[in-house]
Amino acid sequence: MRSRAHPVRRAASDDDGQVMVLTLGFVVVALLLVAVVGSVAAAHLERKRVLALADLVALDAADALTEQAYFERGLGADGGIDGLPLSDAAVRSAVEDYLERHPEQWSGWRSLRVRDASSPDGRSARVEFVVVTNPGPGGWLLSWWGEGVELRAESVARAS
Repeated sequence: MRSRAHPVRRAASDDDGQVMVLTLGFVVVALLLVAVVGSVAAAHLERKRVLALADLVALDAADALTEQAYFERGLGADGGIDGLPLSDAAVRSAVEDYLERHPEQWSGWRSLRVRDASSPDGRSARVEFVVVTNPGPGGWLLSWWGEGVELRAESVARAS
């Protein structure tokens, strides 16, 4: 009987440590999953931040009125003012001025590009930003596959 028990012990000892390797593999996969999910959540929050900045800049640009337009603007047919006239140049200038005055709102990003700053109808300001960022705790992980995450946000505000 002793000779039969001995081969069973040898077969059991060949599997020693296999569970540790499997556990280590699962832990690595779980940590990578947490890093990717955290990065996606951070990218979503960064997009919300870009959208909030676009809203603020569009509102500021909608109030962009040159002195010439202010003094030359006449009354409308009903005796009231027709609205504030906007030009593409005034909106672009207002966007650039706002970004220069408030660098803390966009300083954490790799790059910020104003894709569009215009007034499509002369009464509203349209602003579109393109931002490149490395979001969240897994930003280093995502940087292996590219130069960062590109986020776009667009906002339109109407002058009154």
